[in-house]
Amino acid sequence: MKSIIASLAVTVVALAGFSVAAAADLKDRIKVEVQQVGLHPGMDPGMYVCASGHFHIKGTVQNLTSGALVGPIKVSGEAFDADGKRLGSATASTKRPFLGPNEKAEINLEFLTITGPTIQQVKKYDLGVVEAGRKP
Repeated sequence: MKSIIASLAVTVVALAGFSVAAAADLKDRIKVEVQQVGLHPGMDPGMYVCASGHFHIKGTVQNLTSGALVGPIKVSGEAFDADGKRLGSATASTKRPFLGPNEKAEINLEFLTITGPTIQQVKKYDLGVVEAGRKP
């Protein structure tokens, strides 16, 4: 009986490890791109300031898997000045609950702490997928 319980426990732990590895692999199979259209005069493509005065980065995510429905997808971003000082961070999720293979969805990161003169200090940014689930 003890060997059956031990065997079952090992199987559960192994499957849990596989699930975590599969989730990490999914994040690597999502492509994040900043929109290449100029949205705001004087700013890099894909960047704009909303009516509330917050800095935004607009882009897309694409499911690069060969056959999985993936979602929801959550993206995190950080903005930096010319010296590499972090000015703010933001997260955004796709509005569509799932993306099929090669499908794209828009994302819009709103940096609530980057307003006013700080907006002009943004010189670099880093975007990445922080969450991507697989439809059961």
